[in-house]
Amino acid sequence: MAGTAGAELNGELVAAIALGAVDWFAAARDVASTAGVAVLEIPICPVPGPSQLSQDIMSPYWVSKIEPTMADLIGSGRQLCAARKYKAKNYRRALGLFTSAMKSCPCARDIKRGRCTCKDFEKVATQGGSIFREAMYTCHCDIGRTFSKCDNLHHIEALDFRATTFVALGELEHAMKDAEWMLELAPRLPDGYLRLGKIAQLQKNDEFAWNIYTSGIEANEETSVDTSSKLQQLHDACKPLNWRFNCRRDPLCLPAELVTHIFSYLTFDQILLCLRVSKQWTCTLTSPVHAPLWRDMTFESSYRVTKRFPSPEELRRILSWAGDGGARKIVTPLFMELNQSMLTVMLEASPSLEHLAIEELQSPIEFPSNGMIWNRLKYFSLRDGSFGIRYGRRVDEPGGFPHSFLQHSASSLEHLYFEGIPAQWYDREPLIPFLPKLKTLRMNEPLCGHIPLSIFHLSIAFPRLEQLFIGPNLLNLDSKPVAIWREKWGNVWPHLKVLVFHFDLHDFMGRSIIHQMKTLSTIRHLVCLNRGNSLQHIHFGFVAEEWSDILFSRSDDLLPGFSLAEYAEFQNLRSFRSNQFCMSPDGARSFLFNAMKTKQLTSFDIKFPKDGVSDRVGDASTRHLKAYEWARGAPSIQQLGCHGFRFGPNSKNDEDMPLPQFLATFPNLRTLILNSWMYYNDKPAEFLNLLLAILRCTHLETIYTGLVDNEPLKQAAGEHGVRVMGWHGLEQWPIPLGA
Repeated sequence: MAGTAGAELNGELVAAIALGAVDWFAAARDVASTAGVAVLEIPICPVPGPSQLSQDIMSPYWVSKIEPTMADLIGSGRQLCAARKYKAKNYRRALGLFTSAMKSCPCARDIKRGRCTCKDFEKVATQGGSIFREAMYTCHCDIGRTFSKCDNLHHIEALDFRATTFVALGELEHAMKDAEWMLELAPRLPDGYLRLGKIAQLQKNDEFAWNIYTSGIEANEETSVDTSSKLQQLHDACKPLNWRFNCRRDPLCLPAELVTHIFSYLTFDQILLCLRVSKQWTCTLTSPVHAPLWRDMTFESSYRVTKRFPSPEELRRILSWAGDGGARKIVTPLFMELNQSMLTVMLEASPSLEHLAIEELQSPIEFPSNGMIWNRLKYFSLRDGSFGIRYGRRVDEPGGFPHSFLQHSASSLEHLYFEGIPAQWYDREPLIPFLPKLKTLRMNEPLCGHIPLSIFHLSIAFPRLEQLFIGPNLLNLDSKPVAIWREKWGNVWPHLKVLVFHFDLHDFMGRSIIHQMKTLSTIRHLVCLNRGNSLQHIHFGFVAEEWSDILFSRSDDLLPGFSLAEYAEFQNLRSFRSNQFCMSPDGARSFLFNAMKTKQLTSFDIKFPKDGVSDRVGDASTRHLKAYEWARGAPSIQQLGCHGFRFGPNSKNDEDMPLPQFLATFPNLRTLILNSWMYYNDKPAEFLNLLLAILRCTHLETIYTGLVDNEPLKQAAGEHGVRVMGWHGLEQWPIPLGA
């Protein structure tokens, strides 16, 4: 015990002497008394002079010849702070030890190092700035030029203990300065943020403390919390304050780029409403730094209910907020009374326009044809136009097709979607804009006449087309001139990857047999382009049981021109959708089998025939499914659609149900579309049993069906981890293409 007490006494004596005590005997008594050691015998000798004192102190008789390290000084200071008696006196002595430790840090280079006073962390926090950047870079005095940052843990620890000691003495201003000094020296360490935040909370400044804690967490976001106890303390200190300040903070106080990002999730209509909050919001959101917010002018269809559409003058002012180039995207909905002045303002103020979609023109409007070029416009859509063949308007006149406008955008235009084909496109020498970069074309003619449209002329005007969507009302197509078509066969749309064709059966059957055969011949020509090997997606949306054998027969007896057997391979087909017409299994094989062999096909549809008058219930569907034996077990199939089926009601178990057993053969089938109106109203219980059997036999992830609100189905699907969703039948356009 005596040895231990003596060692402790010797350490405390070192600390006392380091403070520069003149009366070293008095220092020894004070330290010994503080440590609780009885002073029984102290060697008596004459009081030495200053020179003799330093010599005696350094002699082995009293203390070993070791100069105190930073760790020694900090440890001695902590012992003084922990002593039970003479608190105030010991705190003052501890402050001296912590200061000595700071001064002995190598970063000082034997020069007195002061604190930089250029930084104002509280002001930066109030203005929403970066506290880390303030600590890291803000300095206008000589301190920053003379000294570098210091992440010496002993230096930071000494400052931390000194700040804590000042807090114990009630001197919060001094404690705050030391905490700020810690942050200045080591902005990437959590220590300074933690100490400064705690002192701010003692000063009842919780919001500043929350800002400090948050900044410290952000500065150490790449450091795992488990690797640092101080970082864990920082997170723990921040949590109680989050609910008070994180949710009610004015977003405009955040950095500008973050404000822009947050408001970008709002619609254009909602951003306009935000201008009503206050003048400050209006001034901030319309400033140049937030110009990207005004470059997407997508008016929602509900906007008309809440507020009138902007006038031309208001549009001009809004577009000025978008900065140079104006709007990049403009979308106008149905019922927007778009007039000539509004359209002219939006287009002329947006030379950098990239996307223009006009849902409806309620009056004849003329698009600019004054030579202005929109060399960034990639997407143009004009629905419900009044420039079709029935209206007799010439291109470029009010209400006519915007031929010159599109031609002036030819250097960039990639996507075109319109309804109403101009009469000039049907001429022997048609007036069609030449768009060499066009990738997707979707067109429809609601008031289709009896003059056929030549697809070959479109292939010349749009040579790099990748996706073509025709219909649902464009019923008169022509593949002529066939002689030229055959001659240039290898150059007609060599990049065509998507073919979508819809038409209404009743309108189609009302056409003459000549028009019907021309249209069917054109479809067959299109699917045979490039031997069908460039096509990745074929979607047919029409009821054509009467024509399926003609369209998809592998001979050309019924439809002279091109036979699928001679001209089509379809080795790269990804999906084949035909949910409205029943294709014979042999016709389906001509489209799908090669793509299954190359493992490219991932999705296809089966439309089942109706039972014949002499059939029992379900016979036709059973025969049809059995004829798809060639498709069973294809490993590439991930999605399958079954439409219009009706199977027999007398199945004893799952093995007796043809459809579940067929689906079970596809090892990677994940999405199933089941759409059969024959079950929904009359036999919902049978349909539910069929679905439950399918769940048991397959490894599905999603089922699309009309029986989406059935509770037993939802429960069973949940037990198998399957989502049940309603079938909407809508297609995404353009269709996303894989690599």
